[in-house]
Amino acid sequence: MRNTLKIAVSLPKEDFYKLEQIRKKLGFGRSTIIDKAIRFWLGCREKEESIKRYQAGYKRKPESIKEIQAIEKASAEAFGEEDLQ
Repeated sequence: MRNTLKIAVSLPKEDFYKLEQIRKKLGFGRSTIIDKAIRFWLGCREKEESIKRYQAGYKRKPESIKEIQAIEKASAEAFGEEDLQ
């Protein structure tokens, strides 16, 4: 069994009722649906942070003209004209 902690949260009534409707439809307990929601949110944040790090790195060192031309050439060779029609 994994380590767990109990917390209390307050939600607007409308959100609570929506959450209750969804969790009942899916057959989840309250803890399970909240855990899934938090894990989903944390995963989204990790992806956002990863994208920001990629963008920052790209801004520090974008591709050179030579690299872009090499990519264009490789793409043109990989996708011949017949593939584009």
